[in-house]
Amino acid sequence: MNKKLLVTLMAMGLAGIAHAQTNVTIYGTVDTGLIKETGSDVRMGSNDDSLIGFKGTEDLGSGVKATFQLERRFDLNNGVKFSGNNALDILQGTDDGDNGAEWQGAANVGLESEAWGAVRLGRVNDIAIENFGDLDPFAVTGVGSALVGYNILYSEQLANTIRYDSPSWAGFGFNLSYTLGQDTHHGNGSDIFGGKGYGDYGNDGFGVGLKYDNGPLILTANYDRLADSDKSWLWNAGGAYTYEGFTVSLGYQSTKVKSAAMNVLSGGDIDADVDQKDWLVGLQYNTGPHTVKFSYNRGEIESHTDYDGKANKYSLGYTYDMSKRTSLYAMVAYTDSDNDSVGEIYNSNGVTDDSVTGVQIGITHNF
Repeated sequence: MNKKLLVTLMAMGLAGIAHAQTNVTIYGTVDTGLIKETGSDVRMGSNDDSLIGFKGTEDLGSGVKATFQLERRFDLNNGVKFSGNNALDILQGTDDGDNGAEWQGAANVGLESEAWGAVRLGRVNDIAIENFGDLDPFAVTGVGSALVGYNILYSEQLANTIRYDSPSWAGFGFNLSYTLGQDTHHGNGSDIFGGKGYGDYGNDGFGVGLKYDNGPLILTANYDRLADSDKSWLWNAGGAYTYEGFTVSLGYQSTKVKSAAMNVLSGGDIDADVDQKDWLVGLQYNTGPHTVKFSYNRGEIESHTDYDGKANKYSLGYTYDMSKRTSLYAMVAYTDSDNDSVGEIYNSNGVTDDSVTGVQIGITHNF
């Protein structure tokens, strides 16, 4: 075959492939620094989760696009796969750092349209966690994280889920999700829930979220029933207002964890129903590249066991944006609990102590 003709045909083929894979984006976050907390030695750790992600769209015509997203999380300081702190992964047995979910972040495919919104299937962000996280000045990360980050049912991502996000109407929108449980009605999962398996305590899950985000005001209210949790649930509500660089936020979250799920999530330490309540007050001031952050959090655990009591947390932080993509940060936080057992749940390093002070410095780059 004529060499020029062959080259031309190859070029046409590659052009066709490039056209089919329109709008593919590689993105990510790399973050690490130093952390020192009471009861723990100095260690390297992150504020934002380090990740690499791939997302893209393909125009299907008539205003409809196909979408996909894949995120792989990892610990930047040692390259180890990020195992996460995800209640649903624990309940479904995929939380092992060596053999767990390969894509700890989002991993989904779907369709979207400006007219009717977006549908995604696979591993998606939990609605209640996503919407409520916008109220925390520390974005529920690092030693300054709001106490909702240590919620017993905390599941930043949900596997086996279909999620719908409506268009925004003058700032108002809503979200819906439905999660398939692991019960196949054949006695699977007999090694969990005290040997009774998913057939006794497994359930499908669902989430509903409402959000108004228009100009200086954000309002949100959300409900989440976690799959495979014996119908354990949480709801939260709150809002934030920004004026001349100052942002004030308020939030409240209430959680009910059934004893069967609590037994699994605690590794057998707690075999009782647990009620958890968390309050958040946040304040930020931004001027140019400088952002100062403060938050007060109060948590309450009611379980009629040793894990029963209250905790208060105070966080102060500063971020300096060196550019649009790179920032330096520093923060200090103090958590004071009624007893060691409550501290074990709410302390950012998980130590059994009734008070913990944490200091963190580091650098974040987004690409």
